[in-house]
Formats: sequence, C-alpha cells, structure tokens
Amino acid sequence: MNYEEFRGTLLEKLKVSREKLGYSTMDYYEKGFTSEDTKELEIIRNTNIRYHKTECDMLLGDYIILYLSDADRYDCSCRFSCQYLYETFEEEGWDGVREIITANLDSCRKNASLDIMQLIDENDYKALKERIFIRLLNFNDHRYELKENHYRRIGDIVQVLYLMASDEHGKDGRHDVYSIKLPKHLSESWNLSEEELWENAMANTYLMAPPRMYLNPMDTADPPYHKGAFMALNSDIKSLPATSVPVVTTTSQMNGAIAIFYPGVMERIAELFGDDYYVAFTSIHDLRIHKKGTIPPIHILRRVRDTNRAFPADETLSRKVYLYEAASKTFKQLEL
Repeated sequence: MNYEEFRGTLLEKLKVSREKLGYSTMDYYEKGFTSEDTKELEIIRNTNIRYHKTECDMLLGDYIILYLSDADRYDCSCRFSCQYLYETFEEEGWDGVREIITANLDSCRKNASLDIMQLIDENDYKALKERIFIRLLNFNDHRYELKENHYRRIGDIVQVLYLMASDEHGKDGRHDVYSIKLPKHLSESWNLSEEELWENAMANTYLMAPPRMYLNPMDTADPPYHKGAFMALNSDIKSLPATSVPVVTTTSQMNGAIAIFYPGVMERIAELFGDDYYVAFTSIHDLRIHKKGTIPPIHILRRVRDTNRAFPADETLSRKVYLYEAASKTFKQLEL
C-alpha cells in the first residue's frame, strides 16, 4: 500500500471508528493548506514549528486532528502526522497505528480532567511534556533558589526549566501566565536523558513564542504577527545594515530574551550581519544586537548598566556584554 492509499484508508477507518475511539469531530489538513481563519492559521503555524521546526503559514505536511469535545474544540484535541502514521504502518501494520491513536486520545482525556497540581502528583512525563518550557534568569540574583531545579548557566545568565500552569489571554488584552520551576526530583523517574528533556523544553518554548526581530524599537508596540519574522520562510529581512541595532524578542515579548538561544537564531543573525556581533540583554524580555566593529563593547556595557538602573530589578537579566563569533559558533561573556 502506498502513502496515498494508506492516507485514504486511514481517514475512512477513523470515520467509522468515531464512537469506538470516543472523539467528537475530525479535521484533515493537506500539505500546502493555508487559511485566513485565525484558529486554523494558529494550527498551521504551531504544527509547522513543532513537527518541521519551521515558521510558515502554509502547512508542510498532511495532518489529522481529532477533537474530543466540540465545546472545547481547540483545547481538547490530538494531532497526528499522516507521514509518521504511514511509517508506523509499514513497520507494525494497522495495530501499531491504532495503538498510537488510542494512546494519544487516552492521554488527552486524562490531561483535560486534571489541573496542574494533580498532574504533578501523578508525575506522568507524557502528561507534563508539553507544559515544560525555558525561562532566563540572572544567575547571581537567583543562585540559591536554583539548587533543586534544572538549569544551565551561560555567563551570568541561566536557562531554567519551568512548568506552565496556566497561560490565559483576557478580553481586556491582559496576558496572565502562571508557572513554577521544574524540581529535579520530579524528573528522576522519567527515564529520560537530560539532553532529551532540554530539547523538548526548547521546542515547546519556541512553539509558545516564535522569535522576532524589530529593526525599529517603535515596531515592538502591538506589531502584526508577521512583523519581524526573520527566521520564517520567505522572510523579508534578508540582511542588516552595519549600523542597525535591532531588538530581538518573541511574539509574546514576555520573557522574550530566550529567543537568542532558539536553534539557528545566533547563526542566522550572523548571516544577516555578515559578521560577528555583540549582544546586550536589556531585560528578561528583549535584547539588542550590535555588529562587531561599529561600537566599543565598553560603551554597550554602560548602556546595559543604565537600562538596568532604570527598570525594576526583577527584570534584569544580565550585567554583562556577550559576543557571538560566527567562525567558531561560540557565544561568550566578555570581561570588560
């Protein structure tokens, strides 16, 4: 059975098994699909980032989404790559495909019925997996509270693993996020390598808030989604003038400085500048980049100090200047 035959048979099997599987409705999206509908466009973008590690408004594969409830249509759903299911079919037959679909639907039902504290008590990695993400903190300001948590240090900055408890957008424009640090003891029974844990957390973080680059600081004021999408396919940002000082953050601009650590971002900025560059973390939310040779790093450091003094202490991320060297692909703190 070739891929097209498998895909057609799979869709028919899912339709006739709706009651047995216990899902409410099914959507099928073909490769190349795009939409002007806000929710569908969000599905396309999230799917491309999670499965293809690419930001694009056109779907890069064939996908099936099964919704558990029409009432909570977009909150209680399972997404399946047809290509992945076909590869499973070739190795394990229909039993393997059925097992994947059933296991994912069961897990989705369980997650929907529990709050974050219950999920933590259950300590099931599959249930918590998509809630794990990364935040940046200043190491010196938080060093004593990190002893029992997962973190990685880069100069005076630490990447810290967190669990998302809630992420709500209010009608009044408020964006309320509640999260807790992931304790080490929680992950000890997960039978997961440290590298796998961090890779998954980074993928989730990217999915929650893709990277953005704004060439004018004024562009950060309520920009449209596509503005500054320098990592996206067909981005209109092809190069950077030597004297430009872009702002790098994320679409949410909340804890957006993490964007510089997303896969491929440092390398892409070096390509745009055509050279090495300095990084000044102006807060936990954003950073500025300067092409090497356009400004003495000591001048950048003075600006960082001035910025830190002007804003609340809990928004300070770094008190140093960093350098990215393209040839060696190294990111290092400078001692000035």
